[in-house]
Amino acid sequence: MFQDITELENVCEELHSTQKLKATLEAVIENPHEGLVVVDEHCHVVMMNQFYLDVVGRSLEEVIGKHVLEITPGSQLPETVRTGNPQFAELWKVREREFIMMRVPIRNNGRIIGAIGKTLFKDMEVARVFTKKMIQLENDLEYYKEELRKIHVSNYTFEDIIGVSAAIAKAKKIAARAAQSSSTVLISGESGTGKEIFANAIHNSGPRCQGPFIKINCAAVPEQLLESELFGYNEGAFTGARKGGKPGKFELANRGTIFLDEAGDMSLSMQAKLLRVIQDREVERIGGTQPIRVDVRIIAASNRDLQQLVKENKFRLDLFYRINVISLELPPLRERSDDIEPLANQLISKLNRDLKTQIKGISPQALEVLKSYNWPGNVRELGNILERIINFCTDDYIDLEHLPAQLVREAGLQNAVDGPHTLRQGLIKAEKNLIFDALHAAKGNKMQAARALGIHRSVLYRKLAQYNLPEYEYD
Repeated sequence: MFQDITELENVCEELHSTQKLKATLEAVIENPHEGLVVVDEHCHVVMMNQFYLDVVGRSLEEVIGKHVLEITPGSQLPETVRTGNPQFAELWKVREREFIMMRVPIRNNGRIIGAIGKTLFKDMEVARVFTKKMIQLENDLEYYKEELRKIHVSNYTFEDIIGVSAAIAKAKKIAARAAQSSSTVLISGESGTGKEIFANAIHNSGPRCQGPFIKINCAAVPEQLLESELFGYNEGAFTGARKGGKPGKFELANRGTIFLDEAGDMSLSMQAKLLRVIQDREVERIGGTQPIRVDVRIIAASNRDLQQLVKENKFRLDLFYRINVISLELPPLRERSDDIEPLANQLISKLNRDLKTQIKGISPQALEVLKSYNWPGNVRELGNILERIINFCTDDYIDLEHLPAQLVREAGLQNAVDGPHTLRQGLIKAEKNLIFDALHAAKGNKMQAARALGIHRSVLYRKLAQYNLPEYEYD
């Protein structure tokens, strides 16, 4: 008796579940916003919801068992049953109304036993609204892609590398040849010599110029974060990991270039992981199990002597050979004093744009001080000093009086003047003598004297007034 009751309860539970499923299916089929028709392998209608019935103007009794072409002569469902090929976003017109249709075959054990026809929208107006939204989404996507491309774009070319010296010309020639290949490049040089600009120029002049240019300063990122920055991580890889994970710099640089600045500051363990990426051309995210193929060109840079670090066991020898395929060494500014004048002029033009100033140039005397300075910070220091001067300069030209006292003092000009004077007094005396000699040679013609001194005539007038030089002595 107990067994029979249990079986009855099971049957009742199954019946209840079946009824719930039937009610769910009926709700789906009778969706008031979509039309639905089902045919068998002979294209006879076996199911049609009320929306579809209203469209064709028939009752359920009139359509069940009838061939679909008797109901809608233009139907393509027979073609779907015959070929088994699905159709998406097809236009269907019936009784002056237009719809977007989807037709898919029904298969059972590999055999086609029917097909389903379904309208995608209640009417074409809804379809048009949907299309407009999709177009807007695509436009937004393209906009954000372009913004992302701008963030990861390379901004400099070889034309932005200023210099006339033989040393910089040689460096540009090597870099231009390196740009035409995909080999790894190692750029070495002191801080401020322009390693990043050269890396940008190599990328922009090569076959990967349309790809991203991703840069990372290996010395600026904490050791515990550098791996996730380079290789990315999966969701849940560690506490605080972003939902959905995050791609690393190598993934972002796919089909482009990654610039590893200060590569000599990486730990030995990170060097080993970088070596594997260079060898295998694939990365594995933190918390991931599947390697990700990457097509990346690597440009590394360091202001440290990597060969010396190898001898000190602070840099892996095998990694050094991997990144030192094409070697490019940038000369310090003190070894190319001929470049100081064009560099200074270019920096002044840029600073004038940025600071809304109108400095016209540098006097010959001030330029000589700049050329004789040692420049431990190289081009970066030159730009820093010029910006500091321009912020406070109210004259047309940068002169000796505008230069920082430390720079003048360290320029080694103490022997350029005689007598027991301070350096400033000596420089002023030397400048007076230069002006007097130029005016004497020009027989008092101030325009010719200014041209000989390499300064503007207004600057000469200001100097005459400043030093109270009498004009009659020039005759």
